[in-house]
Amino acid sequence: MRVVRNVGYLNRRKRISRWTVFFGVLGLALAMLMVTRPELIIPAYGVLIVGFLVFNAGMQQITKWNRSPRADEVLDQLLRRLNDRYAMIHFPEMGGWRPEHVLISPAGMIVITPRAVPGKIEVEGEKWSRKGNFFVRFFGLGGPQLGNPTIENVRQRESLYEYLTLNDLPGKDHIDGVIVFLNPRSEIEVIESDISVAMADELLSTIRDFGAETNLANDERKEIVSALAQGENVEGPLSLPSRDPNARAA
Repeated sequence: MRVVRNVGYLNRRKRISRWTVFFGVLGLALAMLMVTRPELIIPAYGVLIVGFLVFNAGMQQITKWNRSPRADEVLDQLLRRLNDRYAMIHFPEMGGWRPEHVLISPAGMIVITPRAVPGKIEVEGEKWSRKGNFFVRFFGLGGPQLGNPTIENVRQRESLYEYLTLNDLPGKDHIDGVIVFLNPRSEIEVIESDISVAMADELLSTIRDFGAETNLANDERKEIVSALAQGENVEGPLSLPSRDPNARAA
């Protein structure tokens, strides 16, 4: 599999996450100073709430963009056995609801929406719910969040479709989606879902289940990869060896 990574976008997200945490801490510190003055106690609670929310939002982004391995690195490892007819584009430069991971294959394009949330999770149609104790979820506000992967994936695919249309690129009629849970402590119950949902160890087989029919010729795939590989400080396309060189032999 070939990989393209928008390192410039990654670095921007890392900087934003650090500044968000900084302003959150600043808000919390300001609130602590304000409560020492009786006339500022009520505004202090407002500053405290805002600071708390900003701090947790920043910690969520720190967890996402500064963790090792990141989601894009995990996906590369899970799918590295795919041959060079497949190309993974991480964080393509485009407007709208940017898809973070797009796999280009002979069958078409697959927008991959990863999650790293632990615990019991249930999906029914477009409704996602995370089971568990309220206090566990509350104190996990700074960690990975579930959100709504279905709506996110749909909007990402719509943005990709619009980008391909505006730039007169092929493949807009062959866009699918996958939601993948990367945390081994996730337990997923799929009651109903229009989008494929997989655990990490199922992702490779799920991708292959989309079929081997050739809807995109080699030249068309190259054209799409070239268009999505734009941006500041973009690495690739680089071919990954099918076997992880750091893996130990059994």
